[in-house]
This record gives sequence, structure tokens and C-alpha cells, in this order.
Amino acid sequence: MQTHVNAGWSKIPSWLTWYIDYGTEGLSGPERRQRRTLKTLSAFIPMSGLSYASLYLTVDPAGLWPVALAVSLFCLFVIWPMIAARDELTAWLFGAALAVGVQALLVWLLGPGSGLHLYFLGIPAIAIVCFGTRRIGLLIGLAAICAVALTLSETMLTGPAAFISVDEWLLRFLQVSAFIVVTGFVTFGVYVGFLHADRAERALEVEYARSEDLLYSLLPREIAGRLKAEPHATIADSLPDVAIVFADIAEFTPLAAQLDPQQVVGLLNTVFTKFDALADSHQMEKIKTIGDAYMVAAGMPNSVVDPAHRAAAMALDMLEVAQAADIPLPEGFEIRVGLHVGPVVAGVIGNRKLFYDVWGETVNTASRMESYSAPGRILLTPAARAMLGDDFTFEPRGEIEVKGIGILETWWLVGRA
Repeated sequence: MQTHVNAGWSKIPSWLTWYIDYGTEGLSGPERRQRRTLKTLSAFIPMSGLSYASLYLTVDPAGLWPVALAVSLFCLFVIWPMIAARDELTAWLFGAALAVGVQALLVWLLGPGSGLHLYFLGIPAIAIVCFGTRRIGLLIGLAAICAVALTLSETMLTGPAAFISVDEWLLRFLQVSAFIVVTGFVTFGVYVGFLHADRAERALEVEYARSEDLLYSLLPREIAGRLKAEPHATIADSLPDVAIVFADIAEFTPLAAQLDPQQVVGLLNTVFTKFDALADSHQMEKIKTIGDAYMVAAGMPNSVVDPAHRAAAMALDMLEVAQAADIPLPEGFEIRVGLHVGPVVAGVIGNRKLFYDVWGETVNTASRMESYSAPGRILLTPAARAMLGDDFTFEPRGEIEVKGIGILETWWLVGRA
């Protein structure tokens, strides 16, 4: 859209674009549009006055007063944008007084038969188009003045001023042109106003949808809904049965040293995007990534009947991703995985860069399982092994000394039964 606008704008003569853009420096959005509209009208209105004056000369070649009036108006309207560039309120009052005064003068000179009093209908609309809706008090006052002027013109005046000689056909022409111009201008003004409102509303809808998608990508849908309903509420849940899976890339530091930054980020993005898809397919909740580590959970924010089974199935699929031939992974690429099941506390902390996090001994134990695991293998705790039962196959690893926990019997998860 912007390209098309600029292309059309480039076809306008440079002197006219300079005039229209004068005084718009530093303005943007509606203010810039309104100022450009003011510049355009400040040129169009006196030019139409000159055309009417020229037409009058064809009827009365000796009557030079319309030409003198039109030239005077041209000078006044040209300086209108210059005033607006320095003080908008002064320009508002100047333009309103100029429009009402000139229109009243013309109606008095040519009488209501010319239809020129109908232009009083367009003056408030011009004020809105050129200056917006911010000054509602002034707009109401201007509309009231125009309504009074229109009423007096229709009821008090009977014809042109005594010293004016105007043919009937010219009055009819002016009347018809007034009907057309006022109708067209009001229609155009309403159309432009609703056009910009529709565009703004559609843009807001698009941005709202984008912000919703971003929010739901950062937080579970249920948690996001709770935060939207109660923005200042503390989100803290105690969940009794959650399966936590930790995975990280084996020997990632020396591997990353062999790659440039773009390759490192590309590698992590490729692998973790695959893991995200697995989390969705297994209906698990991605918690976060920390460097080359990936954390995902089953049974949160809502409890499920089989958290350990979902976690085990995803862990096995994660190993398959790391070994897949269709993914461009470096030679020797492998991941370590750890899995544990138990109670956790989950919630949202702070009010910036929000994310749904989880804490507790279950999380620490799952992290330890990943640390004590081996490349290409999944290490389980007794709790996870008991919940999986005979639905998967295992290899005993035996007892190991786990930092912060002590002696722990562990198993390797081998596959599905």
C-alpha cells in the first residue's frame, strides 16, 4: 500500500508537493494527513473562487469586484497553512472565521437563489477533515454559527444585493453547482472518515490477533486467560503429578566452538523447533530453553492421567530427532535426556517478559537425571519407572550417587513395549 501511495505521490509536481508538505515536519499519522488535507483545500477553495469570478466576468465584463474578492481570498487561504505550521489553534480560529465570513459575504451579495448558503453545511466538515475531532467545543460552536447563518440566509434574504446585476441562469448554475459540490464534499468527507476508521480498526484487529498469538506462544492458553481476566492476580498452582523432561546437547561447548554464530543459532533453532512440534503432538507444555537445554512437562497447567507415559514417549521421539538423517546435524550430534515424575509448584513471576515456570524437588531431580545421563540415552528415576510399568522397556543402570539427593536406583528408558 505504501509503495503505491509513494508512486502516485511522485507524479505530483515538486512545487505542489513542497507546498502540501510544508509544515508537516515531525508530524505523523492523522496529524500529517490532516495537515496535508488542509494544504490541498487551501489551494482548491480559492481556485474555485477564481473560476466563479471568471464566470461572472462573462456576464458583466465591467464588474471587477468578484475578481478582486477572489484574489484577496486566494492570498488569505494561502497563508492559512503557514499559520497552522506555527500554531494550530490560531489556524483553526482563522480558518473558521474566514470561511464563515467569506460565505456570509457571498450569500449577501448574490442572495439565497445562488444556493451559496448551502456551503455553510460543509464548513464544520472541513474543520473536522483538516483539524480532527479534538476541539469538540469549538466544533459545536462553529456548527451552531453555520446553522444560524444558513437559517438567516434562507429566511431574511430575498435576492442579490441592490448594486449587483446577476442573470437568472448564473444564479441557477451557482445553485446547481452548490448542490453538487456540497453533496459531493459531505459524501467524500464521510467516506474518507469511515475509510480511515475501517483501516485503523482492521489494523487493530490484526495487531490484537498478533499479540494474542504471541501471548499464547509465551504462556499456556489457560494461564493467559487467567492473566487477562485478572491482570494483577498471582498465578501460583500446586500440581501433584507432573512429569518433567530435561534434554541437552552432549558436548555442546566444543561443538559450538567449531561453528560460527549463525550456524549455532540455526542448529538450536532446527532441533528445538522439532522438539516444539513433538510437545504439541504429545500434548505437553514446553517450559523453556536455557542455552542448549530444553525443558518440557506433562500434567501442567492441567492434570492428566498419564504424565509419565507422555513424557517417556516424547523423550524417545526426541532421541529419534537427534538421530534423524533428514535433519542437517553436525557429525557426532547427540542429546542426553532425564525424566522424573512428582509434585511441583508452577506459576508466573513478574510483569515483564512473562513465562510460565515450574519449581520444586521434582524439577531439580529431573535436571540431575539429565546431567547423569549419557549421550543418546534417557535416564529415569524410580518414580518414573514405577509409573511407566510394563508399557515401556528398560535397562537397569543401578544405584548412582546423585548430588543433593544421595544414592538413587536408576534405569535407562530403551523403548516402547
